[in-house]
Amino acid sequence: MFKGMLKFAGAIMLIISLIGCGINSGNKNPPQTNDANYKAQHYKQDGYLGITSVNPNDPLNPTYHHYEDDSNLMKAVLSQLQGIEKTNISINGPTAKVKIKPRPSLTPAQVEELRSQAQMALNTNMPRYNVIVKMVP
Repeated sequence: MFKGMLKFAGAIMLIISLIGCGINSGNKNPPQTNDANYKAQHYKQDGYLGITSVNPNDPLNPTYHHYEDDSNLMKAVLSQLQGIEKTNISINGPTAKVKIKPRPSLTPAQVEELRSQAQMALNTNMPRYNVIVKMVP
């Protein structure tokens, strides 16, 4: 009795699967799409389908930097300015605080000009940070 019922259930399952497959294969015309508004996207050949910049902390990302790399770049930018005796850079998230000790021979007007030049140079070269430049005695 059990074998007969098992054969019957198997036959029903086979018929249902064949009917289900036949319904979809009978539709010879697939749904039409509007190709006039379709725009193909071309991704970079980076293996990530164009989502490389989604994760800025991915070491394979060309914009990946450590705070040490960023502070070294800031020091290199500041070394091009004349009149700086010493610098101190501290980075906290998106804020970079830069303390500059000017040479004692500079006048107050030259110190302010140096601060302005340092601010502009760091803003230009480090756009990812909110740079705050302070002159210390």
